[in-house]
Amino acid sequence: MKQGHLINKINRLIPKANAVPLSEFYDNDTYKGIWFKGSGNIYKDQLIFESCGYNDYIHPELEKILDDAGWYWEPYDMGTLLAYEN
Repeated sequence: MKQGHLINKINRLIPKANAVPLSEFYDNDTYKGIWFKGSGNIYKDQLIFESCGYNDYIHPELEKILDDAGWYWEPYDMGTLLAYEN
């Protein structure tokens, strides 16, 4: 799924994730991917994302949306979640 379509889908289904193009994170249009500005928000009583350095957690509904779209997620740091197309 194309980046723009996936961002729209995520924000429609999980608005607290606040998905935006990765270019906003880096302030550079050459980067392709998704930045979840709402990584630390809670949706349906669970965090969108949490990293303890060795054990990362992503909300199961967000993980399914990304998997179904052929995208993968990875932490940038302990509070920042990014996603990329496979």
